[in-house]
Parts: sequence; C-alpha cells; structure tokens
Amino acid sequence: METPNKVRKRKLEPSSTSEDVPYFENPDKVIKTDQAGVFYLGNHDAEICYGAEPDLNKHVTGCKKNPGHKDFIPLKDFNINYLPSRYHDDDLLYETIKTLAALTVQLKTKFTSLERPEFYPGTQAPYPFYKERGRRVIRLGTGRVWRVDKYTEIDKKGTCRCAKCQISSTPSKVWGEICVLTATHVVFDDSEAKQTRCVLGFDDNKSPVVSLDGWEAEGGANIESDRCELKYFTCNFELVDELDKMCQRFDGLCREVWDKYKSFVDVDKLTIIVSHPHGFPKQVSVGRWTHKYERDDNFEDEITWTRYVYNACTCPGSSGAFVYRPGYVVLYLHPHSGSNSQGNYSGEYWG
Repeated sequence: METPNKVRKRKLEPSSTSEDVPYFENPDKVIKTDQAGVFYLGNHDAEICYGAEPDLNKHVTGCKKNPGHKDFIPLKDFNINYLPSRYHDDDLLYETIKTLAALTVQLKTKFTSLERPEFYPGTQAPYPFYKERGRRVIRLGTGRVWRVDKYTEIDKKGTCRCAKCQISSTPSKVWGEICVLTATHVVFDDSEAKQTRCVLGFDDNKSPVVSLDGWEAEGGANIESDRCELKYFTCNFELVDELDKMCQRFDGLCREVWDKYKSFVDVDKLTIIVSHPHGFPKQVSVGRWTHKYERDDNFEDEITWTRYVYNACTCPGSSGAFVYRPGYVVLYLHPHSGSNSQGNYSGEYWG
C-alpha cells in the first residue's frame, strides 16, 4: 500500500465496473428513502483467492477499483491531521479510531457453503460465491470484535471449546467467547464459520498476531441485512481480558464522541472505516456518507433498518469492516458490504 505524504482530499469515485441490480423485486414497497430513487446492489468487497498461497501483491497491482490505493492510510501512519479540523482540539476521535483499529480483525474463510442461494431473495441478482459452493477456496474479509463474554468455573458454563481444549483431557474451566461482526456474504453459515480463521493484530507486516479458529455463525445467515455474528472460543484469558477492556473502552469513547459531536452528524457526515483491503495490514479510510436508505420492519416494535452509501474508500477484502460514523451511538452496527454507481455501501442495521 502506498503511504501518503500529506492528507489527501480526493474523492473516491465509484467503480466503473459495478453492475447495478435491483435490491428487491418491488423496491417501491419495501424501501423508504430520504432521497429519490431506490437502492441497488452492486459488487461485493470480499477478496477471493485461488491456490494454496494467494499472491496478494498480484491482487493489489491488478485492482481495478482503486488503482494505486492512494486514499488508504496505513494504520501506523494515521494521525489526527487526517481528520477534519473540527476534531483537532483534542485526541478524543483519534483515540476512538485507534481503539476501533485494535478491535478490527482479518477473516480467512476456506470453504463455501452448499446452502448459498443463487440469487438475493426476491430478485434475479446473483448472490456472491454461489458458483463456488462446496469448494475449498480462500476468501478474505474484515470483521470487528464487538462483544466478549468471560467464564469461570462459578458460571457453570462448562469448559472451553477451543481446538486445544477439545482434544485435551483437562480442558480449561476459565475461558472466553469472542463475538466478531462481519458481512454475511463473507461468512454465510456455520459450515463456513467453522473454517474461518480470525486474525487479531496485523497492524503492519511486523506485528505479532493471534489466530482463532471459528465455531459458528450466530443466528444463521441474514442475507437482507448482510450482517453476520461469528463466535470464537479461547482459553487465552489474557487475550480475553484485553479484548473485553478494549470493547468497553470503545463503547465509552463512542458515547463521549456522540455527546460532543452529535450536533454535527448531519453536517460533517463523517465516515471512517478500518479494514484489511486485499488481505494486507490494517488501513484507515476517511470520507463522508452521501445517502441513507431506510426500510421499516413489519414487526410490532416498528424497527427501521438503515443502510448508508459513502465515499470512504474500500477494496476487495474490506467487506465486513465496521462503518463508523462519529456522533452516532455505538449500537449502529453497519458492516461494509460493497459498491454500486453511487459509491460504497453498508449492510443494514436498525437505528
């Protein structure tokens, strides 16, 4: 990835190769939007690699979406000057983004589920990787640790279910469950989750990393929202404790940012993404959201699902990354999904 010498303000143009296809068969009935038109699906941003050892440099040099990758900021180079001047009076937002980066993970999936549908529900839009069903090809994406549960013997939750403890005659009674959010098209169901490795760390090529083996996709596939929760187990209680504290810190910082900048959310429309484009170390991208789409649920609680379009840059490998919009509360959990003629877009979440 190229390191910028100064803050760049060039707007990321939508990929010219996107093929726009209807999101729903009857979008006027399902989609409500604050702008004219309906939402269209485009290209996903997962990276698929053929061969046992994928040549990631080849994927970067051959990238048609962001040739040169000049709008990505390597995490080690990211500083407060990449943010709008409004956020320079203290390190609050900067520290929030650095904490988000600490919770950002790379996902490596080695199997494609036989249950992937041919089309998105109610459309003739091809669903990602349908033609790869049953094949052992590597797929790269991004995720975010969003919840950690810690257990000891007094919790009566049994013993650790990590790979090491599964074959041990004395499995650990002190362990943790790490929940990672990503996009459904990256990891579709349990059969894929079990063969999805979560890589923590990987801030740069010299960073020590920790890898966890997958267990399940909580709640099954959610195709419409393109949001999936993965579960990982480990008896590395030091790691569990560290991630738990980091999650709590991120939640607290997000609330401080919300309290301080909530009056500017619809003015700045700031959008920040930390991801692993092309399977490379963490990169930060800064931009603005440009469109918001809303879809009302039919349940009694009248939940409204939202989806955002933005110009913060992404590439294949960025799918599943947390789309952070400073000034909104932390529970807006939108994963990055793909890009269409309007720009990059997220999956859905309620708000």
